[in-house]
Amino acid sequence: MTGPTAGAGPGPGDPFPGSPRDQFTRVGGVSRTLMIPLLARHLASSRPDPIIADPAATALLGELGLSHLADDWSFRAVEVGTAVRTKLLDTAVRDFAATRPGATIVTLGAGLCTRCIRLADLGVTWVDVDLPPVAALRRTLLPPGPNRTIIADSVLARGWRDTIAGIPGPQLFVLEGLTMYLHEAGIRELLTDLAGRSPGSELLIETVGPRTDPPGRYQYLRDKRTTGIQFTWGVRRHQELCRWHPQLELVRTWYVMDHHSTAWPMLIKVLRHLPSVRAQSKIGHFRVASPRSRDQDAGPARAR
Repeated sequence: MTGPTAGAGPGPGDPFPGSPRDQFTRVGGVSRTLMIPLLARHLASSRPDPIIADPAATALLGELGLSHLADDWSFRAVEVGTAVRTKLLDTAVRDFAATRPGATIVTLGAGLCTRCIRLADLGVTWVDVDLPPVAALRRTLLPPGPNRTIIADSVLARGWRDTIAGIPGPQLFVLEGLTMYLHEAGIRELLTDLAGRSPGSELLIETVGPRTDPPGRYQYLRDKRTTGIQFTWGVRRHQELCRWHPQLELVRTWYVMDHHSTAWPMLIKVLRHLPSVRAQSKIGHFRVASPRSRDQDAGPARAR
């Protein structure tokens, strides 16, 4: 499969039968936020000067029958932020695949991420993990294929981790639009377990700033306004995550607001130079070093 399949239905015995719209009604809680990046990618790629091109997002919106939100400044900030993070992550995934033949890209909390469509030329294996109702919706709209697997499981569960442990070759874990909905204990257990299980793997982790940081207004506009869901966890500096496991090393951090500065709404342009605002949207690139390579290195990779 190379793209969304209109009218693709669930297979026999599927626990979540029905059309995509019917299946979407069964998606609740935090999982329902999957509509936000989907809509944002559609809007961003529909601009005359698009940051990204994602026709698959537009096709999926049509399948789900989702209406557009008002194109006001607040959702425009979400749109730009989503487009920039999408471009940064696509580039990082492409770079990883270019230097590691036979790579597996594991997307945690995949929702309706269309990266496997945008980067279909990479020749990698895609593994997408999400809760059963979302996994069923994804199977209908983005069916699995020879190099695409969908696992119905909580990202905090251990079952999927046992499954991917048997996949040979280098692995890249992508946590996009996920960590802000978890609590620190859950994200700490997840990262420390992956670090212990997967030496040589790498991780791309999107985070927001701590809940105590101003401006909470940006967080409010991003999700509570559209879904009623608030962020529960954030971190000021990605170096803090490296304290959780001795083999977890920070390669670099991208601050989303540093990119495509002319596309942001005026308020973000004014405020993005404040450290607390800049930290509200960032992506960390981590690697899991083997104990031997850690001992041989002069020290962890310097964050750029």
